[in-house]
Amino acid sequence: MLKRLIRELKPYRWQLAAAILLTALNAGVPLLPPQFQRRIIDDALQRKDVHYITLLIAGLVGVYLLNSLVDSADSYLRHVLGQRFIFDLRTRLYEHLQRLSLPFFESRQTGDLMSRVTNDVRSLEMLVTHTTEFIIVDSLRLIGIIILLFSMEWRLALWALLPVPLVAVVLRWFNQVIRPTFRQIRKDMGAINAELEENLAGMRVIQAYGQEPREFQDFLGACRAYFQDTVRAIVRWSTVFPGVRFLSSAGAALVLGVGAWMVVQGELSVGTLVAFISYTAMFLEPINRLTEMDNAVQEALAAGERIYELLDSQPEIADLPDAQDVASVEGAITFEHVSFVYPSGIEALHDVSFSVQPGETVALVGPSGAGKTSIANLVARFYDPTEGRVLLDGMDVRRIRLRSLRRHVVTVLQDTFLFSGTIRENLLYGRPDAAEEEMIAAAKAAYAHDFIMSFPQGYDTEIGERGVRLSGGQKQRLALARAILTDPRVLILDEATSSVDAEAEYWIQRALAEVLKGRTAIIIAHRLSTIRSADKIIVLDGGRIVEMGRHEALLQSAGLYSQLYARQVELVALPAEGVEVE
Repeated sequence: MLKRLIRELKPYRWQLAAAILLTALNAGVPLLPPQFQRRIIDDALQRKDVHYITLLIAGLVGVYLLNSLVDSADSYLRHVLGQRFIFDLRTRLYEHLQRLSLPFFESRQTGDLMSRVTNDVRSLEMLVTHTTEFIIVDSLRLIGIIILLFSMEWRLALWALLPVPLVAVVLRWFNQVIRPTFRQIRKDMGAINAELEENLAGMRVIQAYGQEPREFQDFLGACRAYFQDTVRAIVRWSTVFPGVRFLSSAGAALVLGVGAWMVVQGELSVGTLVAFISYTAMFLEPINRLTEMDNAVQEALAAGERIYELLDSQPEIADLPDAQDVASVEGAITFEHVSFVYPSGIEALHDVSFSVQPGETVALVGPSGAGKTSIANLVARFYDPTEGRVLLDGMDVRRIRLRSLRRHVVTVLQDTFLFSGTIRENLLYGRPDAAEEEMIAAAKAAYAHDFIMSFPQGYDTEIGERGVRLSGGQKQRLALARAILTDPRVLILDEATSSVDAEAEYWIQRALAEVLKGRTAIIIAHRLSTIRSADKIIVLDGGRIVEMGRHEALLQSAGLYSQLYARQVELVALPAEGVEVE
């Protein structure tokens, strides 16, 4: 993981080189003051040379000033470099998420993905911006101190370094133990975010069914798991790090004791001992900090594993090497012996074959789970068939670039999604450069213009997150208008009028009669009365086509379609026959 992070920094090599130079200076300059102290005690004071003392003091002040300037420049460059790296990584993550296919998102929790883009990236930010600098500075400083200690008195240096091997063994063991714990903590945080995101999105349902206590318990469970794993990590590092600091302090005590004995024996000067003690204290500080930084490193590496797991995920639906853009299409759709199995293993379609001519309106009907939406998903290439081919104007849709395909094939879903912002921004989402007149015409075609103008701000009305300030029918009409405005050659309506009242549906059907002229349309509708004028009705059951034809012919065949139609007519007639509805 560290090697991969280093490779990620390659585009910033010049800034990194400058940062490393400043970091090296930041590590080396603080090593100079003890030498000035040594000269003052052993030379200047012995000679009682005031001029020499003044020069040494001035030099010491200059060193402190230089250290401040280097530290300031190092901090600025390092933080800017770290923020640039994190900016690029976060935007790259988001761009990669946009390329991933629907099956990926259907198998992942939104909150966990959010946690990777926010919390995990923030952990890497701490590694790049702060932890790495401490590691480099402290490592260089340790090397410098060791060289200086051995140059002044090698025997005393050995006593100072005596605890180091034991510290290294302890940290090696700690790394192996703590990283799985940190990895689990990152997962726990992802679970908390997932639970929170789902509950906030479904708050209306939670309150409608009075399930606040149940959801609180679920959230409490996720928080408790995070708490317990975090406490487990705290117990481990609060046990290890004080032990490491004790070993370091024991080394300092040894240096003081042995150094004092050597001064008494005349084998060491007082100034050298003072410098030695200063260097020993400086030696202990990096060791203690490195042990604590190791904790941050392990946490960042656990976060990095989650980030790169996401970046390494490959889209299941992607442009093939020989895929091409298509400037225009006629709208002919052909299914050739198509079978489709979802990644979960559920078979949705089996040996389905049919064709749609340009400009035809085809309706897909059948019981729930019959495969209607699967057909729509294959046309828009949200999935690829397990067997067979889906053709657009005789070309396999897998040979058409995704962006080009979805410019000509637009889907209006039953589960309407609107973005927070204004009505205007949502209508122009698929075609930002559309003229005002075109936008209003699309809204009128979807029977949305009148209710839009009833708002004081009209098309500039804020609709809230996911269009929360609109009714279900209003949201569906806006989604339909948004699709109409993109002017697609193929329009797929997946139960796009299911949430509108009878009057709104009447006007939408009239509008669609005009809008769909000259376009290929695939309509999935649970109200069979809305598809009587379709050029072709395909009846599905169990992932197979069981009937195909026009409304009148299918009614006369007394098959599944006529049964479904009769049931709906009966349901509509029930209130009129005096059936009590409580």
